[in-house]
Amino acid sequence: MNNNSSALLSVEHVSKRFAGLQAVGGDDGLTFAVDKGAFIGLIGPNGAGKSTTFNLLSGVLATDTGRVCFDGRDITAAQSHKCAACGIGRTFQTPRVFESLSVIDNVLVGADSAGERLLGALGRSWRVRESETIEQARLALERVGLGSYSDDPVTDLSGGELRMLEVARQLVREPKLLLLDEPTAGVHPGLQERLAELLLNLHRSGMTLLVVEHNLRFLLALADRVLVMSQGQLLAEGAPSEIRSNPAVISAYLGDDHAV
Repeated sequence: MNNNSSALLSVEHVSKRFAGLQAVGGDDGLTFAVDKGAFIGLIGPNGAGKSTTFNLLSGVLATDTGRVCFDGRDITAAQSHKCAACGIGRTFQTPRVFESLSVIDNVLVGADSAGERLLGALGRSWRVRESETIEQARLALERVGLGSYSDDPVTDLSGGELRMLEVARQLVREPKLLLLDEPTAGVHPGLQERLAELLLNLHRSGMTLLVVEHNLRFLLALADRVLVMSQGQLLAEGAPSEIRSNPAVISAYLGDDHAV
């Protein structure tokens, strides 16, 4: 395992197969580390294994081989609610909301590490925490630019606003590591600017970020290191300037006649 004492997340020789096909890992498995306080971008062509990797790190899927450690603990076999309780926050490509609840109630559901499970939400077990978390929830909504929508039905939000809501639901937990899966998809340019400012502020405050994003201009302007996946394996890693000029990345991800 990675012996770097500054690593918050360590992944070693992780692999995952679906119906006999290798989705993540290749011959040797996927290995990388994320230092405390880092802002890491994770890029790659469609089908490279990025979202599957997020699912493995957040306990949505179980690994076939390898080991995952987070904050000094082995979480390889941990389920998603256990990973959340350890301090891993995660958004999804498709926003997940409770349509019968208001915007702020959707954040309050996420305030508890196990609170996003449907049974708990429908049973309103999360409301026992409301008096303690209402202000944090409102602040989280303000941070993502949704403060004025706090008491509105969540169904009134646009697709981009729903993505910002997912970020707020994670921020209210104050995660140690925030995994963001395609945060700019469907987000209009004004909100993208606000999101960029938010991510930079989170980074400056010491939060560790790992972000999957197809908008390379957005991501390469923010991240301090980039991991590139191709066919489930780590193709390259380095500073954004190195990734832009890496011939293997240009060929495998951008195309031989394209540059960022």
